[in-house]
Amino acid sequence: MARVLIAWELGEAFGHLARCLRLAEGLVARGHGVTLVLKDVRLPAGQGPAPGITVLPAPLTPQAGADSSPPVNYADVLRVSGLAEAQDVAARLNAWRGILTLTRPDVLVADHAPTALLAARLASIPHLSIGNGFAIPPAITPWPSIRPWETVSDQALTTAEARLDRVLDMAQKALGHTTMVRVRDLFGAHDILDTFAELDHYGARTQGRYVGPIVSVPQALHVAWQSRGYPKVLAYLRPAVPGFTAVLQALACLDAEVLCVAPGMNPDMAKRCATRRLRIALTPVDLPPLFEHADLAVGYGNSGFSTQALLAGVPLAMRPRHVEQALFAHRVEALGAGKLLGGRIDAGSVTQALQELLNRQAYRQAAHAFKDRHRHFTTGQAIEQSLSLIERAFLDGWNTDYTRKPQEPQESPPACLH
Repeated sequence: MARVLIAWELGEAFGHLARCLRLAEGLVARGHGVTLVLKDVRLPAGQGPAPGITVLPAPLTPQAGADSSPPVNYADVLRVSGLAEAQDVAARLNAWRGILTLTRPDVLVADHAPTALLAARLASIPHLSIGNGFAIPPAITPWPSIRPWETVSDQALTTAEARLDRVLDMAQKALGHTTMVRVRDLFGAHDILDTFAELDHYGARTQGRYVGPIVSVPQALHVAWQSRGYPKVLAYLRPAVPGFTAVLQALACLDAEVLCVAPGMNPDMAKRCATRRLRIALTPVDLPPLFEHADLAVGYGNSGFSTQALLAGVPLAMRPRHVEQALFAHRVEALGAGKLLGGRIDAGSVTQALQELLNRQAYRQAAHAFKDRHRHFTTGQAIEQSLSLIERAFLDGWNTDYTRKPQEPQESPPACLH
């Protein structure tokens, strides 16, 4: 039996927590002990940790102020996510060092947890990352731009990484370390990509370990479609999505049956916006049965919902909240299986875009092609493969000099519409 520490430090989506829980449960079932160190220790309603799983809070990570410049690559993402000041990084690094001393893991699995990775690296603890691609940058120099719709120079990309390395260097020296660990040293050949190659935010990687998405559906209400004669549109949106009201108005204007899942929406507003053909759910609903008969999915580029849609052969309309979701939306567009709702929008332009997605068979054909390519995929398969790779990281020995052979930069996705 091994001791495994699973760390989640950055990011807000339910997908991080769901992935950590599924991996923890699988490792315990294989006889390992697991400690979950989570950014948010609030587990889904009615779900407590299984026997053999200990849950601890991750050290608090401060967020950047509103005056921070937009990040240009993943190194810059870390800068605006709490790694801008050496004293802050040193404090969290020291806290992670204490967690590692207490839990004594044989391996650390990081889900968007850069400071935990650094602490493990400094302690010579085997470590690997798991994620949908965005938080595991490819082994190219410099790390690629995350704003392909803008002109970003190689110098700016190199500078971003060097700036972060200086912060990490000062933090390590403040704690008495003499050998510098660079940010790119934290990632390597053991890392697991729980996505499909064609949906990787940075483009397909020749040596990437793709296992497919680890999707977890919380306890949800079963809802059925009500009509037979109308197209069916399944939406998953949040009030923080830019242009949320315009998208909702467009959905109400469609000559279709629409079910919109909108967590966090004001209940009174939901009642005012709902119509006979537009139903709004404020709590999770059972999505797979709805996807079986859906003609279109509308989301914000979140990989969980979007990938479920594609696996069901349903094309997508996407209105991203963050740059990570915009990159994902570009990948779907490149497949021809969806459309990015970019720039400034109004109800009329969104209605037109949604109607185009419903009317043009090319979108559905591309989504069906994706479904056919991955028709044998199951979430259970992705979990089992991930668990085997985690075990291999410490059972077969872990090489500290594990950097990958650099790859050539991938072709940039299509330009963003602004």
